[in-house]
Amino acid sequence: MLRILTKDMLETDQPAFDEMFRARAAVFRDRLGWQVDVRDRWERDRYDEAEDPVYLVTQRPSGTLTGSLRLLPTAGATMLKSEFRHFFNQPIDIDSPTTWECTRFCVHPFAGHIEQSRAVATELLSGLCDLALETGIESIVGVYDGAMIGVYRRIGWRPTPLARSRPEMGKLYVGLWDVTADTSRTLRTNLSRLLEQAYSCTGRALGDSGIR
Repeated sequence: MLRILTKDMLETDQPAFDEMFRARAAVFRDRLGWQVDVRDRWERDRYDEAEDPVYLVTQRPSGTLTGSLRLLPTAGATMLKSEFRHFFNQPIDIDSPTTWECTRFCVHPFAGHIEQSRAVATELLSGLCDLALETGIESIVGVYDGAMIGVYRRIGWRPTPLARSRPEMGKLYVGLWDVTADTSRTLRTNLSRLLEQAYSCTGRALGDSGIR
């Protein structure tokens, strides 16, 4: 299940925000070691607090969130214009009402087995593509690690690289994901296959645990 959250929902749906910001702290600070601001176990930055982001989250029937991402219009303040700008020698000047920035892509630590985590990531991207189609967004821009190139290929939505980071910053790229109806159909097909695999693995795990 996919849900859209906006900042004005913080008071009325605080449990969802609590899960999302806690998961971001667990993934980005604790597991990946990023230098991020964590207060009261929430990972938030100035874009969460001062801008008007749109969040896309995946949710189990029980209500537990399994993944999340953040969207910001490139016509306003973005990480690519500020925090990420010095990563690249080439000037990256993207400022368009039909291009939005995706950051804080996060498969939550309790998403489950690796197959379930892949399904969550694909569900997030499929939902992102559908949301963009519905709202007139023509492309998504973001910074990604070179290790993700194969992952995006398997999921079915590969970015067009616009720039590569300076060597001392690692193997990072700025990429542009084109939003098309064909991509949406491909993502839905791949998501169905991954969900079948994830449910199958869940069943095997229960069987191996001795539960009958």
